[in-house]
Amino acid sequence: MKRETITSMLNGLADNYISEAEVFCPESIQESPERIVHMKKRIITFALAAALMIALGITAYAIWSIHAARQQELKADLKIEESNVSSYMEYTVPDEQASGLVLLSSVNDGESQRVFVNVSPIEMDVIDRFPETIAFAWKLDGMTIDGEDYWMTAGPKLQSNISVSGHDAIHEAVLRDAYDESTKTLTLECFISNDAIVQAQAYENSERIHLTLTLWDHQAQADAGIGSSAEWLNNQESFGSVWFTPTEQEMRYFDFGHVVYHDAELDKDIEIVGLELTPFSAVWKVSYEGAEDFHKPGADQTAYGPWSILEDKVCIEAKILFSDGSEFSTGGALTTPYENGTVNQWCGWGSAINIDDVQRIVLGDLVLWEAK
Repeated sequence: MKRETITSMLNGLADNYISEAEVFCPESIQESPERIVHMKKRIITFALAAALMIALGITAYAIWSIHAARQQELKADLKIEESNVSSYMEYTVPDEQASGLVLLSSVNDGESQRVFVNVSPIEMDVIDRFPETIAFAWKLDGMTIDGEDYWMTAGPKLQSNISVSGHDAIHEAVLRDAYDESTKTLTLECFISNDAIVQAQAYENSERIHLTLTLWDHQAQADAGIGSSAEWLNNQESFGSVWFTPTEQEMRYFDFGHVVYHDAELDKDIEIVGLELTPFSAVWKVSYEGAEDFHKPGADQTAYGPWSILEDKVCIEAKILFSDGSEFSTGGALTTPYENGTVNQWCGWGSAINIDDVQRIVLGDLVLWEAK
């Protein structure tokens, strides 16, 4: 029920009904007893109907408000406004939706589209069984492997830049950050790779892609004797599907002019070519002798060891300085492919940084870049 519906229905009542209710008193009106009984029934019926409309309206508003509240919480947690992130997209919240899938917002972190949704109803026993026997799965139309739908898992949206492990800690974090028991609503985050988005857009022949989410009950699948996860998921009742247009990547490139950093302890030189920086990720581009061979399958890991340490040093110890005097480290690399003549060290984090406010980038005493 829309928030405006209650007011509209009350405004639509005939004036004579309202006036009758306003002066209802046997001593003040000249009507037959039958008329009085009829009026009593009418007023009681009206009162019950109004109470029902108000109750439905409160429920609908509670469901609507949790979506709006989650959007505000997401923006605050991701530091969207304070970091001036222009690639963040927030979607219109439905005025009424009792259950199912609601698209909240999305942003491109350089490697993936991070899509935030609410799903409901989710009972408490489902939360209690997560993540041991319960998972949440998503797929895109057109995203297949060997002709079968390819499903990926979504996770409850917890506070950024925290790490939890163990059932009790995870359960507490989900209840604190992602689950609203009163509306049985859970906020999920889907990491959809940019490659998967390109594949889905080609399949749809459109910029828009079709996202479906469902509940994956591992225990129920095992009890049913169904071995294929795709077969099980394709036959489950999903939370629903939404169409959305992925947001563009927001990136700034810093050219270091092939500066060379010498590590005295390792007695090795590494060339730091440049940095691709987004609000949520970084790619450090470095080069050194033998780098291509070290990143091939079956490479000599003993010989690569010192260079691996040096790669980590660039990612972890380099500092990005902002105008307010604060500094930021991109942290260790999650992937380090060798492409186009450089080792491309990809790092990611939870909350955004303001890539337009970078003043200096340094590694120890070496200034890699400085605003002019």
